[in-house]
This record gives sequence, structure tokens and C-alpha cells, in this order.
Amino acid sequence: MEPRVVVGLDIGTTKVCTVIAKISENNDLEIMGVGLAPSKGLRKGVVINIDSTASSIAASVEKAEIQAGFEVKGVYIGISGGHVEGINSKGVIAVSDKNKEITEADVRRVIDAATAIVIPVDREVIHIIPQEFIVDDQDGIKDPVGMSGIRLEAVVNIITAAATSVNNIVKSVNKAGFEALDIVLEPLASAQAILTEEEKELGVVLVDIGGGTSDYVIFEHGSSRQSGILSIGGNHITNDIAFGLKTPILAAEEIKRKYGVAIAEYVDKNEEIEVPGLGGREPKIEKRRNLAEIIEPRIEEILSLVNQEIEKTGKKDYLAAGVVLTGGVALTPYIVEKAGEVFNLPVRIGRPLGVKGLKDIVDSPIYSTAVGLTLYAQDNLPRLGPTNSRDDEKNFKSIVERIREWFNEFF
Repeated sequence: MEPRVVVGLDIGTTKVCTVIAKISENNDLEIMGVGLAPSKGLRKGVVINIDSTASSIAASVEKAEIQAGFEVKGVYIGISGGHVEGINSKGVIAVSDKNKEITEADVRRVIDAATAIVIPVDREVIHIIPQEFIVDDQDGIKDPVGMSGIRLEAVVNIITAAATSVNNIVKSVNKAGFEALDIVLEPLASAQAILTEEEKELGVVLVDIGGGTSDYVIFEHGSSRQSGILSIGGNHITNDIAFGLKTPILAAEEIKRKYGVAIAEYVDKNEEIEVPGLGGREPKIEKRRNLAEIIEPRIEEILSLVNQEIEKTGKKDYLAAGVVLTGGVALTPYIVEKAGEVFNLPVRIGRPLGVKGLKDIVDSPIYSTAVGLTLYAQDNLPRLGPTNSRDDEKNFKSIVERIREWFNEFF
């Protein structure tokens, strides 16, 4: 059997990242090519200009194609943005078998019962994630098939997104000349790449802080329990720097990446940096601590907002494995220490795990989602065929139907 190739496409607010990976006969994932391009046409994870987004996608994919020596046709896309919502739902059925043995058909029926809720016409289901099954009041069951029981219940997390936002992403990908094979919630994709099974079992929250959004997903007893997306991220830090230091946005971004830290007191009071002036004015000298004093409160705000959302779920006390930070902002020096103060939990930085090939290149939080998308594809490729239609509406509908079908089959 020839190796299969999968492509993950992370369309972020500040960057578009493409990862091309090969699945070997031994089911190992080998990174073949990586492409990064500035993102244009998105705001807070949502497409606002299809042409600009398509151009950014094409540039990113082309770089990965050159490195991999492979022509991309179809991609697995990550989705984020404040329009994504998750709700929990519960379903119950009577076991159909006369011997009261639970079958796969019963599992499908109870998941259908749990998802039989009214979804607004302007929203589409992206994921249906079973959290646990309950057999005759015995909870915490992951796989009830083969068990004996009379009553079967399922608790599921239904993730929906604004139909127009998803459709615009698909249109952008199609306009760039590629096919949308599947759509995956970005924090779930990142979790595929950076979380260990032990962390998921013990209880952990993944926090992905990108340019336009901050995403989180809580895992407990091996499965995702709650997720959310806040429309705040690294771009807000950049804007604060541009305003506070009176420097252009592009210069502020570069200064943030080169000199930024998350805790001001760790910076030497006398250290100085050069800051470009606005409108052709001469560069000026600033104290690096002044920069840190702009960055620290914004990072603290982002982390605090995520912490508040986690506390609302009532699951914070069960996160024995703590917090895993990823995304571009996770590269900020001393953010682990700052996050430890805010969350009062153990914190580590998450980077892609368990891949081969160009693993040194993707050994960074900025690649977590794109690598996670290829891992998702690796897990689901036997169930998912290519999308043959180039028509945007049919393409979008087929993605949604395939997602529903896969979850029903798998669980």
C-alpha cells in the first residue's frame, strides 16, 4: 500500500499555516512540508474578505508544496471565531434487544435522541462529541456496547457554528484552488497534537491563544467536556504596543515577538530598545520594561477571561493535569509563570508530539493546530472520502453530513 498524504490548513487571523504529512504503512505520521504566510482577510477568526483570504491560503500551501514536492488538492480546515458555540444535551432510550444487551444500533439511537434539539436555521452542527453513557443510572461509561441494561442515556457536546462563516471559509479554500475535505474545531485539532492521553484522563484544559481569538477545551476522563472561544488574542497586545509606544502596527508586532515578556519585573530596568517612529519620524529609544508593562496587563486580562470561563463550567477543581498553553502568544517569555499565577494550576507549553519527518520545524506552539489537523485526518481517513463537488453549497453540505456520519459510526 502506498503512503497516503494529508494536509492540514490552519487559517488564522495573523497567519495561514499549511502542514503536509505522509501516513506510512505503519500508520506513522511524517511531516513532509510546512508553509507559513501572513493572513489577510480575516478578523477575529472570521473571513471578511474572500479574495484576500484565498490569496493567503494559496501562498501558504504553495510554500508547503515546494518543500514537500507534492501537489495539494484537498485540505482539512480548522475553524475558530466567536460565532462557534457548544451546548450539552442528554438523550435516553430503552434498550431494544430482548436480552437487554446494548448494541451499536442502540448507541446510534441514543446519540440521535441526544441531538434531537432545535438548531437555529442560521447555524450548522460541526461536531457531536459523546461525553459519557449512562446504563441504568451507572454513569461514566465510555463504550456501553455489549453491556446489559434496560435504560441507556448519552450526554453529548454539540458544537455549532454560524453557517455563513463556515461557508465563507469553504469558499475561500475553493477559490484558492483546493478542496475542503473536512472542518474541525481548532482547539480540538490542537489537542490531537499536544495533549497526552494521561492528561486527558486526569483532567486538563488546553488554552490556544492566537492572533484574533483565545480558544479553550476541557478534557476529563479521556474526552472533551466543554469548549469555548473568546474574541481576544495576540493582536490586542500588538495594538496596545502600537498605541503605547506610538509606533506602526507592523513594528509593534516585531517588537512584541523580539522583546516582549509576560512579567515586567523580570526585565532589567536599564535595558533599552529601539522603537520605529510613526509617519517617517526618527526611531526613538525606550526602556524594555515600558514595553513589558504594556504587555503584562493585556496577557493577564486574556488569561483571566479564560479562567473565568473555565470557572463557570464548574470543572476547574477537577483539572489535575492543569493547563496546557499553545498558539503564538504561548511563545512569550515567562507566560508559564504568569499563567500559573492566574489559573493557580500547573502550566506547561504545548508543542506537537508524536510526529516524524520535519518534526524540528513544527516543534513550536504556532504549529499545534495545523499538525493536529493532519493527525485528525490520519485517524479519520478510512471513514472519510474526498469531496467530489466543486459547488460551494454542495461542498459545505457534504462536509456537515460527513461529520455527522463519522461521529455516529465511531461512537
